[in-house]
Amino acid sequence: MASPELLVEQRALTIGKWANLFMAFAGIFASWLSRSDAMMVDGLYSAVNFASAIVAARIGSRVGLPATRRRPWGNDFDEVLYVTFRSLVLIGVLVFAGFVSGSKIWTFFTGGDIPQLVFGPIVIYSVVIVSICLGLAFNYHRAYRKTGKRSAVLKTETRAALIDGALSVGTGAALLSLPFLQDTPLGPYVPIGDAVIVVVLVLVIVWQPLSAFRGTLADLAGVSAPGTTYAKVSRTARDLAKEHGYKLHRAAVLQAGRMHFAAVYLDPLKPIEAEEIDQFKEKVAARLEDLVGPTRVEVIVTAQNGLSFAAGEPTN
Repeated sequence: MASPELLVEQRALTIGKWANLFMAFAGIFASWLSRSDAMMVDGLYSAVNFASAIVAARIGSRVGLPATRRRPWGNDFDEVLYVTFRSLVLIGVLVFAGFVSGSKIWTFFTGGDIPQLVFGPIVIYSVVIVSICLGLAFNYHRAYRKTGKRSAVLKTETRAALIDGALSVGTGAALLSLPFLQDTPLGPYVPIGDAVIVVVLVLVIVWQPLSAFRGTLADLAGVSAPGTTYAKVSRTARDLAKEHGYKLHRAAVLQAGRMHFAAVYLDPLKPIEAEEIDQFKEKVAARLEDLVGPTRVEVIVTAQNGLSFAAGEPTN
């Protein structure tokens, strides 16, 4: 049976999935009616969010499941892969939008024909889409808080909804302001105003998926968890080792989405039963659950420190 946190996440993603499908069709239809590339970009962005919500729902249902013979470390890295490839797709959409708009600007300056915008559909579309995006962002963030602020999927979708809303606000406002520039020195360039807006939006927005992509690459590369997380894991393992009369050599910590992986290297200093190590591992995992979130703990019994770097400290 699914946990309450998982059910909350799944409900939020289901709502987001169908909302994004509606926005994708609305954006493409509004683009066709208004002849606006910016509307098309907005629709494509929502289409990516729709496809991502389907994948996210499947991944969310597997995160935290016990390890299997096929997946000996569980399915937790699927969440990191999801965020990574989603970021790449969004980067691709934005690059494509920038290329299309750049081509329109080039056509204008080389004497080509640029279709005139139709502003009526833009007004209706902007109001409807902004309202939906704000509602989605609120829904995702509420679910994120209810699940203990541990879901990388919900965190990513909250940001995506806010960006989508900001994209719609900026696009709509900028496009609707173009007619007022007709009698200004910028009047001759009004036909490419739509393309210029897209280029500016791409330059403003692309940092978000790039940042997410860089962060997940660190997780996939096996970079140590942040220093604050490492310190909590190391301190917890050291305190419990002292309680049991063990010698702690070091701890190693990785992070994969909402899941952490901790390896604890220790020397019992005395003969012990395997059951005692199992109990120690369960205690470490239970304490870390409250401190850093879900953690898969492995205990390595060894008499050697085995360090090839200074004190085992992470560099971040």
